[in-house]
Formats: sequence, C-alpha cells, structure tokens
Amino acid sequence: NISQIHKVRGDYDRALSYLEQSLKIQQEIGDRQGEGVTLNNISQIYNAKGDYDRALSYLEQSLKIRQEIGDRKGESTTLGNIASIYKDKGDLDTALEYFYKDLDICKSIGDLHGMGITLLNLGGLFFDQNKIEEAIPYLIQSYQIFNQIGSPIKSNVEGLLGAIIEKIGEAEFQKILQNLNQ
Repeated sequence: NISQIHKVRGDYDRALSYLEQSLKIQQEIGDRQGEGVTLNNISQIYNAKGDYDRALSYLEQSLKIRQEIGDRKGESTTLGNIASIYKDKGDLDTALEYFYKDLDICKSIGDLHGMGITLLNLGGLFFDQNKIEEAIPYLIQSYQIFNQIGSPIKSNVEGLLGAIIEKIGEAEFQKILQNLNQ
C-alpha cells in the first residue's frame, strides 16, 4: 500500500522498492495470491514508466500464478492489464484477444463491474480505431451494467457516447441504435 502512494506521487523507483520488499516476503511465506497481486502491481509501475516489455513480463508471471491457484477474478484483472498494454503498444489485435479472454472470465464468474470495465475498454478500443458501429454495442452494454449496479463509471461511458454523437451526429447514432435493437 505504501508503494501505491509513491506511485500516485510519481516516485516510481520508491514504489518499486516497496513492491519488491513485499514480493520477497510473500515468496518467503508462500503467499501465492499476494505474490500474484504484487507482480501485477509491479507491472503497473513499469507500464507507467513506459517500459511495456518489462510490464508484460511481470504480468505474465502474475497470470501464471493466478491461473495455478484458481484466482479467476485476479486472472481477469491481469488479462485486462495485458490487453491495455498491448493497446498502448499499438498491437490492437492482441489487445482484443486479451480483452475477450477477460470478458469471458467476468461473465463466467458473474463479475458485473469487471464486465462493465472490459466492455468500456472494448468500446474505447473500437472508437480509437474509428470503428464507431462496432464501439457502440459494447458501450451500450457497459452503460447498462454500470447503471444497474450504480457505478459512477457510468459517466465515463456517457462521455464516450457523447463523443460518438458529436462525431457522427444524433440522427446517425439513433439509426445505429435502431439497427442494434432489430
């Protein structure tokens, strides 16, 4: 937790130092779940520093542990983080592959919040590619989930849908919605 404070402050080296200490202790006491979480957190520091390859290396270690111990929720989180890094690297096909794996797990464990996040990420990915008609169904599903569970992330989806309407116009947006409902 101390590492997260340093991460927010932008002191990545200090954050890494605390995470490495935590990881060492977790490995010594055999806390596999904690180890998976910490490896995931270390990856996020490297991601913030722009060292995507190193971040992916830590995520792969985290994913392996989470799969070995059956931590499906943790596995979903790690898959989503891997997808986001591939998106940042510009490898959108691989990002999609990992987002879909993440979504499958969220559905299988009934994680509505996780589903909402992943659907938002998928919609955002398609939006970034200017594939508006592909983005909208994911964003609508995400919005419905966040509305259902009362999540404030709903406003992020509203913002992206607003950007789509601004880009294509209200009439075209309504036409796409109509086609979805048929």
